[in-house]
Amino acid sequence: MTNHRAARTMSVIGAVATVAALCGCSDPVEYRGADSGIDGVLWRQVADFEDPLAFHAPSSHDPEEYLAGLGGSRWDGTAETIPDLRSGGVALYDMSWTDSTARFSVFITSGPRPDVPTEDGRTYDGPSQVYTCYGITSELDPAQKSATRTIFTECPDALVDQLPEDAAFASGEVFDG
Repeated sequence: MTNHRAARTMSVIGAVATVAALCGCSDPVEYRGADSGIDGVLWRQVADFEDPLAFHAPSSHDPEEYLAGLGGSRWDGTAETIPDLRSGGVALYDMSWTDSTARFSVFITSGPRPDVPTEDGRTYDGPSQVYTCYGITSELDPAQKSATRTIFTECPDALVDQLPEDAAFASGEVFDG
């Protein structure tokens, strides 16, 4: 009798696990840290949007001029100005400045991953897109130019909600290097 009960319990546990997997009830995919295991194709897609912005190489001493010169869409936090990032891109938000400092937040999404094999030739079976966000503080005083990044643990829902349901968060340090 005990073996029958144990077998039935194991069957129920297996059924629950199968239902959870099929309904998408498992934890969402996230990538954190330099050795996150993120797909190389998606990593490069994010880098292609991020690298040209040169956040860490301010070209101006004037904060307003510096911010105006950065690429990417602007989002003021309202529903009316949410940029369309479904194909990938950059949104800058929470922008502010003083006489010598510019502060802003960055949201980057890879856009859809092309249907190509992984770098090791396997069929890809991960998320269709990845996204990241972080804050930047740029000190623009000519004597002390610097840029500091603050890694965020989550991104604004209004921006994430326009992405496919399987889009995965990737912490900012995933893209270092």
